[in-house]
Amino acid sequence: MIEDKFLPEGFKALICDEIGEKRAEILFSALCREPETSVRVNRHKAPKELLYPDMTPVPWCHSGSYLIKRPSFTHNPLLHAGVFYVQDASSMIYESIIESLVKDGSPISVCDLCAAPGGKTTAIMNALPDGSVMLANEFSTPRSNILKENLSKYGNPEVIVTNADTSRLSEMKGKFNIIAVDAPCSGEGMMRKEEVARNQWNEGLIRQCASLQREILKNAAEMLAPGGYLIYSTCTFNTTEDEDNAAWIADTLGLLPIDTNFAGKDGIQCQVKGDIPCLRFIPGFTRGEGLFLSVFRKPEEISGSLSTRSAIKKGKKENAGNHYKTDPRILEMARSWIKGDMKIINRDGRLLALSTSTSELLEQIPKGVRIISAGIEIGEIKGKDLIPAHDLAMSTVMARPFPEVELTKDEALRYLSKEAISLPAETPKGFVTATYNGFPIGFLKNLGNRANNLYPGEWRIRVKSSE
Repeated sequence: MIEDKFLPEGFKALICDEIGEKRAEILFSALCREPETSVRVNRHKAPKELLYPDMTPVPWCHSGSYLIKRPSFTHNPLLHAGVFYVQDASSMIYESIIESLVKDGSPISVCDLCAAPGGKTTAIMNALPDGSVMLANEFSTPRSNILKENLSKYGNPEVIVTNADTSRLSEMKGKFNIIAVDAPCSGEGMMRKEEVARNQWNEGLIRQCASLQREILKNAAEMLAPGGYLIYSTCTFNTTEDEDNAAWIADTLGLLPIDTNFAGKDGIQCQVKGDIPCLRFIPGFTRGEGLFLSVFRKPEEISGSLSTRSAIKKGKKENAGNHYKTDPRILEMARSWIKGDMKIINRDGRLLALSTSTSELLEQIPKGVRIISAGIEIGEIKGKDLIPAHDLAMSTVMARPFPEVELTKDEALRYLSKEAISLPAETPKGFVTATYNGFPIGFLKNLGNRANNLYPGEWRIRVKSSE
């Protein structure tokens, strides 16, 4: 909780001028109260019971819920199993926006250009038709690793994660049916959560962010297929980064504004400047942090529904890294570990499972773009053995090929801390899947007298539970 006196005076003066004093006073009052806590369920791993007591629904997202108080999410094994994602309620509107754009259920290709840490990416994936493919990109290398972790836990098999400047990806002209640009911004909407957002604020930063946003948006427009949709959002309140850039998208890039029909409902505000339909989530009016969002469509619509076939054409180059011949026995083993008809490639000794659409998109990624992950990593070849990858345990396409051991909460937390786990005496030797409430949380290798914990060391829980 912060006090009003800690809000930058320049910020308060600017916002009063841009959204009106009465609305601004409601906002400033809200920024001095504790933020809301909310979670969104992974539709592909939906739990049978409530995650927490007294959950109440987020009105604009039926996968989202508010919590009465903030628990220790780190010490809930279901978070690490990818069963739910902790996300601000305002950002959950992405799921409903996507649902409104893909009503016919045809698979599409989607790109999230500024994707870390993965909240909006996973919200989008919650609403995508089966068979759709996602390219999730992040410019910052450390943040791209966090993105990879969160998307791995979510378990969608048709995702590629890249670490690149959007100017490099803009070579993929006309390849995507939907592109999301949750642009780097001055962060005014995060002022009650983050001290840095209050301390860094100045009008020069606003102008700098607005310029960067336009560079990213120009690249996004080139990547968008005719008839495709661009979703632009920021977590800030000023009109320079919001309404002015929305007008720039229409006037300079030639994209057509789309009315989402969410404004005026559940406290969601509309634009405060110009005539481009926009959504404004303002604390005090909506239960969540600040968010601005607008949707556009690229003209010259291709006849028929949005489809990956219209946006991705099979290329000639292969961008999956070095390929090696794979022992047929190991290849057959790998196939038995996954469901569905997926292409398996050997990338530097690691076997990846790729759907047709994911494989074709991978071939289209420009040379030099750093690929963090693609599809589902099945396992790593070591000599004559195949060691199952943690990605496989998290994936929704794992065939559940190994014996399973259900852990208590205490055991699950010790496993997730990469501590030693004692398995029941009757557990077969070999690889074992550890589960919690029926959801896989990772693998162990049972040697008989002990079990090796195969949870990724870099993801381990480092803070002990206070319970």
